[in-house]
Amino acid sequence: EHAVDKRILQRGASNLYFPIFESALSIPPWSDSLQEALGIYWDSLVNVDQAQRADYVKLLAHGELGPVLQEFHLTPDELSKQIENRISLFSGDAILDIRQEEYRQFLSGIDTPKDDAREFEIRNVDVPNNLHHYISRIVKVVRLREVRAIRGFTRINQPGDLSGSNISRLSAGNLDWLPAIEVRGEGIFLAFNMESLIAWETTDYPTERSSEINKRWFEEWKRRFGDSAPDTVITPRLLLIHTFAHALMRQLTLECGYSTAALRERLYVSDKDTGMAGLLLYTATSDSDGTLGGLQRQGNSLRISRLILAAIKAMEWCSSDPLCIQGVLSSYESHSYAACHACVLAPETACEFHNRFLDRSSLIGDPIKPE
Repeated sequence: EHAVDKRILQRGASNLYFPIFESALSIPPWSDSLQEALGIYWDSLVNVDQAQRADYVKLLAHGELGPVLQEFHLTPDELSKQIENRISLFSGDAILDIRQEEYRQFLSGIDTPKDDAREFEIRNVDVPNNLHHYISRIVKVVRLREVRAIRGFTRINQPGDLSGSNISRLSAGNLDWLPAIEVRGEGIFLAFNMESLIAWETTDYPTERSSEINKRWFEEWKRRFGDSAPDTVITPRLLLIHTFAHALMRQLTLECGYSTAALRERLYVSDKDTGMAGLLLYTATSDSDGTLGGLQRQGNSLRISRLILAAIKAMEWCSSDPLCIQGVLSSYESHSYAACHACVLAPETACEFHNRFLDRSSLIGDPIKPE
């Protein structure tokens, strides 16, 4: 007879809490051996006044930093310059955009030296001729290290504004640390051909589909957070790259035997002047899956060509069609269009957006007039 309190959560329910993660890859210069050697002295080096930093480095070079100088064959002046370069990178505006820094490193076109001490090792691969129109760069990530920290959580509803007040804190008081894990693994990075992508995303069909999804997303945002603008804008570029990442993950589970829960996507998408259009698929578990080499080996030219073509081919038909392609099966809360468990949905631990913002038709075109 009494009204049920909707805030009561059943133990073990999937909406008991949604964790809010912050993650970053260890990329140069922060992953090289010199940076690791400076690690225990870093706080004191940063906190010294800039005008006195060079003298402070020279003073430490006669004592605590002496072994570092000997190991890397550096003079105190050379070490001082290295430290100044790192501090300038640390304090610059660009470092605040972690994804942009990672994306720039993947697009550098430079293979990292083979060094057992490195946490980041990449190998550039020639793009097959049949993929040049779509893919501009393929990079095998032989070795990577991801640091993943949880900084809060939400209940019932998935997180919307990652910096909003609706996120519950992990502790009652202010702490200067967060629980975190580090994951070492391997992966494949793909960058899309920007010229072809811009030509496609300005056409009517993907624009109409993304506008409809963005409208739904804005309505939910307004209902939950008021009139402020959402952090994420649903664009054709986001739908395409996100859906393609899911399709590729599903195909990788067939090609190299990984479980879908062992893989994870990392999207590089932005529509700014320095826009990003890429994705990284990598092993996201701390067990031996990330050390076998099976994933990055799929990035070889011949293998990746077959892999991508097979992934797109698999998206042409879903066992739930025609309902799936028409968006009938997608829940309103998912803010997706053509997406269901039979085609592109992945484990939520593998998806950055909790299985939202997906549209299979972005890969295969209009079902009435397929491209």
